[in-house]
Amino acid sequence: MMEKILFIRHDKIGDFILTWPAFYILKKALPNTRIEVFVAPVMKSFALTCPYIDDVVVDTGDDAQLIEQIEANRYDAIIVSYSDFRIYNLLRKINVPYKIAPNSGWFQYLYRRRADTKYKKGEPCWRGGCMLVEQFLLDHHIAIPPQPAQLWDVSSEREQWRKYYQQQNDEKLIFIHPGTGGSSGSLPEAHFAELMTKINQLTNLDCRFVLTYSGDEKALALNIQSLLAKTDIKVELATPLKNLADFARSIVAADMFIAGSTGPLHIAGLHNVPTVGFYAGRRSEPKVRWQTLSESSKRLAFTPPVGRRTGRNMALVDIDDAATKISAFLNRFYA
Repeated sequence: MMEKILFIRHDKIGDFILTWPAFYILKKALPNTRIEVFVAPVMKSFALTCPYIDDVVVDTGDDAQLIEQIEANRYDAIIVSYSDFRIYNLLRKINVPYKIAPNSGWFQYLYRRRADTKYKKGEPCWRGGCMLVEQFLLDHHIAIPPQPAQLWDVSSEREQWRKYYQQQNDEKLIFIHPGTGGSSGSLPEAHFAELMTKINQLTNLDCRFVLTYSGDEKALALNIQSLLAKTDIKVELATPLKNLADFARSIVAADMFIAGSTGPLHIAGLHNVPTVGFYAGRRSEPKVRWQTLSESSKRLAFTPPVGRRTGRNMALVDIDDAATKISAFLNRFYA
């Protein structure tokens, strides 16, 4: 009987969220086992909100201290979802009965146990983490549970967060996160302003746009707001919250979330909020690979024309087409 497992996932917000399906099947398969996750410092509060995680080990950057801490915790197994040579070098000094890592990267072959985590064409990238956990469960002759319809249900908090964002009457709260910390770029400020203008014109709904941001992204949000200052469009900056966990919970208030390939977009997917993603135009099908965890009927995605010269130029996204399809969705979904 395994009492305690350490799961390594210490990278960006979006990648961490796309590992939630893997956390789910691990906890569902081993409900009495303590699941702890190795995370980046910024992820601590949010990771602790995950119902499938019992505790976290924070990556302090002090490898000597981390080795001592992980050894003291006496894990029965370590699952390495995000692996680099530093992590291998750290874990090789720790005596744990079972360690497994993905089989990508030359140094992964230094692990005794490896899993094929290459998701098939047409599959989303969150399948990679699941394949790693599935191999772990197969190695221990444990049945693999199916995925749930929704990974995080805080719908009971929806009304309190809508009050926080001062939603009035029948207003639909359209959250927009113009910044991006991911590998894909984001729309130019003027294009976000144009998109909001056209959605406001084309929908039958009373829309209020909430611009979310973090850190230096506030200037970007302010610029977009200023572009709409002389219109009758209702647009405001989100009131900052004390930590990522509170912000993540607050997104349950949204009626739609629009962003580039960013962590906040994936948080919205956890809530099954309708999402609109703007991705780079690549032949690797980013609309599929980077899709959010919301239902397929609640996902819209747009890219610039696929190509070496055009694919990363987000200014080439067809805003007219995007606004028309987003508005049609809103009119239909909230009819």
